[in-house]
Amino acid sequence: MASRERALCWLSVATVLCLDFDNTLVFENTTRMLFARFASPAWREEEARYLRGELSVEQYNARALDLVPSTVTREEMARFVEESAHPRPGSLALTGWAEWQGWVVAVLSNGLDFALDAVLDPLGLDRAARHCGRTRLAYRWRVRYDSPRGIEVQEGFKLSYVAAFRDAGDFVVYVGDGASDVAAARRANVVFARDALWQRLAGDPRVFPFDTFDDVRILLEREAAGWLTEARQRR
Repeated sequence: MASRERALCWLSVATVLCLDFDNTLVFENTTRMLFARFASPAWREEEARYLRGELSVEQYNARALDLVPSTVTREEMARFVEESAHPRPGSLALTGWAEWQGWVVAVLSNGLDFALDAVLDPLGLDRAARHCGRTRLAYRWRVRYDSPRGIEVQEGFKLSYVAAFRDAGDFVVYVGDGASDVAAARRANVVFARDALWQRLAGDPRVFPFDTFDDVRILLEREAAGWLTEARQRR
């Protein structure tokens, strides 16, 4: 069946491709790089609390961003990310394939809005939805994480979106790398994982390793039609 015909037959099941940003869409953790470059040294204490499990990633990011001086501009931080981040190969081919098949592409990240914009805009990923930390300067730098219902959350930001997609009956493919992706990935139908996420979920038949986004695209081209057929039959 031609790809366009496959896209039409899949319309009975909404399909969403969720892409993590830091360490996934880009090789680097841009959020940590920003704190290391611009925040006062106390940000490392907040990171240590996060690594000990005393803070959620959302709480850690908010506390660390608060340590960036208000004299640092959004443009300065965005330029730093644009110059420092390196996109993972195959992103445009993957998202282009997904959009041609009628999938919704969503970048789902605990990262900061201006960092995502600094990378995704030059890449040409302007059609991808961006769900991430929303920053503002109100005497001090602040970041807010809102669930799909517009409610501010202190933890489980990524999970709130994947859960909303699944509760709406969508078929969700999740691509991520870290511990903060685990809860969200467990709600997805299919997962592509690296690093800590792979270590936590390896052995689950729904979870596949990847290196580049070409790995993801090639497997989706081969298997997605069958996965979606099974999903429709279970509905």
